[in-house]
Amino acid sequence: MFYRFCTELSVILGGVISGKKMKRSVFLLSLVLLFAGNLGAQNDDFGVWTSVGATKNLFAGLEASVEGEVRTRDDVGAIDRWSGTVGLSYKVCNFLKVGGDYVFIRYNHVRRGWETGHRYNLYATGSYTWKVFTLSLRERYQHTYKRGVPGTDTSANPADIFRSRLQLAYDIKNSAFKPYASMELFHRLNDPQNNGLDKIRYTLGTEYKLNERSTFNVYYRYETVRDDDPNLHILGIGYAIKL
Repeated sequence: MFYRFCTELSVILGGVISGKKMKRSVFLLSLVLLFAGNLGAQNDDFGVWTSVGATKNLFAGLEASVEGEVRTRDDVGAIDRWSGTVGLSYKVCNFLKVGGDYVFIRYNHVRRGWETGHRYNLYATGSYTWKVFTLSLRERYQHTYKRGVPGTDTSANPADIFRSRLQLAYDIKNSAFKPYASMELFHRLNDPQNNGLDKIRYTLGTEYKLNERSTFNVYYRYETVRDDDPNLHILGIGYAIKL
């Protein structure tokens, strides 16, 4: 099902977006979708993550953001979670940005049903641009509390995670597409049994700039986990606007 979906979507995009300058960009995006489809045809779970967000410059260097997201699981057969995020970020200099945000999350637990979570993030992102390539490293501290869920000998609540993401982006000349690839590591900090590497996310995608204010983001993500939970194949679709 996933392979067929990705194949058809890549064909549709190739038909909708025309122009000689776009051919290479469409080809790259099609490769992302077809690669995702081939992997998704294997075992493990598949879900779609969709998001809509907005940002607003408050004054020089300071930016406010808001985002809503819905995630599915069980081969898109069930809602996994939905969330709302508000945040602030500050550009310290050309290569460094710091920020924080609050996330309200409604989890659909497999056994316990719907639960409410409160998450707080603090992060710093360093970046370096060379010609058409931008390499960035984001370090993030994540604190999550699930209301009404007691901590156990095998699961911490609240849970503390340290996340490290390395990303490479390519700015294609005279194109609205900006492909990127990233890897993110999740490390448990207060696990009752064993701290250390919890999961890894591999992402391959592209941004598509509609105009000076609006951007679409399409990506394939593969997530490996340490526990007995299935690994995830994810198709992500996002839209962001600058106010």
